[in-house]
Amino acid sequence: MKLKKKIVFTVLLLSLWTIWICSYFFIKVDIKGKTVEVINYRENYKDEGASAKFLGKTLKVETISNINTNKIGEYSIYYKARNIFGVSKQKKRKIIVKDKELPELELKGNNSAEVLIGEKYIEEGYSAKDNLDGDITNKVEVIDKVNYNKSGDYQIIYKVKDSSNNVVTKIRNVHVVQKLLEYDEKYEKIDNKNRKWWSNNKFDHKRVNSGAPLEELKKYNAYFMGPDEKIIYLTYDEGSNNNYIREILKILNKNNVKATFFFCRNFMVMNKNLIKQMEKEGHSIGNHTFHHYNMPSLATKSNFDKYLYEIRETENTYMEITGKQMDKIYREPKGEWSYRSLKIVSDLGYKTFFYSADYLDYNEDIPKEKALEKMMMRYHNGAIYLFHPKNKGNYEALDDFIKNMKALGYKFDLVRNINY
Repeated sequence: MKLKKKIVFTVLLLSLWTIWICSYFFIKVDIKGKTVEVINYRENYKDEGASAKFLGKTLKVETISNINTNKIGEYSIYYKARNIFGVSKQKKRKIIVKDKELPELELKGNNSAEVLIGEKYIEEGYSAKDNLDGDITNKVEVIDKVNYNKSGDYQIIYKVKDSSNNVVTKIRNVHVVQKLLEYDEKYEKIDNKNRKWWSNNKFDHKRVNSGAPLEELKKYNAYFMGPDEKIIYLTYDEGSNNNYIREILKILNKNNVKATFFFCRNFMVMNKNLIKQMEKEGHSIGNHTFHHYNMPSLATKSNFDKYLYEIRETENTYMEITGKQMDKIYREPKGEWSYRSLKIVSDLGYKTFFYSADYLDYNEDIPKEKALEKMMMRYHNGAIYLFHPKNKGNYEALDDFIKNMKALGYKFDLVRNINY
């Protein structure tokens, strides 16, 4: 009898022990959210917690945490639940406190610079600091990729890495140019008579003669038409700040057509985002001088520095805005020119572009229908059109004009691509 009781007791004890052990597997602990969280140094962390059940019954969850967000490292949050048998089960969430904040790297001076061939860029300085490491200027790596013996656009790369392996990079664009032009006494022998450009539109769609013979202009890298091909060149002179350039750009982009815009410096300064947009979209921006002065009047020995200033400051401003060199294309302000002015700007590396198709769009705000009529009257092979973007009729007629010309087999291109 005693043996039987002992056996029953033993069986009961083993059963209870088995139930106790097996009950562990019926405890379900679910972590809410991610089991591994990466948070930033000193970031407020709000734990999403966990839930637990045993055989469908909700259990109380005990949370044990050692997180210190003020110290970089790995931490754990334990979620522990206990069933009615006193059996506990826990799960762990891993918390990684990491410095994700980039160091601050500041370049002193301008982010773009111009140097003469044979000279080297004089570093204007830089500084770097980090939220954890403090001043890390001495860790800045400078990679100079400039060929100072060849004109072109180059980069100086500045890179710094903090103790958490966060890296930040900045770039200074360096434009290496030929030595500044000096006034050549030979300029005195070149005609400096002030002329006004005109186009000889005959409305018969034949190539035209304009303000000077094409072959004569070529000697000065100046042109008013492209080659005798079914290509149209759209050009716009700034005119004023009250214009429809943004509307024009939408039409051009919709039709996959690129155009050339001649801007003065002040317009670019006041419309930096627009200039960046146009450069990104593949349109061409040419030099129209700083102040829109009469350039032949500056094409003299006594005013030569002023002449250079009008050109240089405009191209420097374009580089400061875009980080790239301005297209070496030029249009004389107000269509006023001289052979000497053309020679000087050519010696500065520019091509001058006049026009062979224009109308008095800057004097009147004509309706769309009239503008389209005037545009269609003037097309010819290689035509360089002059438009002013302040005229509403111009931009309203532009979409129809482009479609009409394409239907006639014409293509559109940028004047910078003109080659004879």
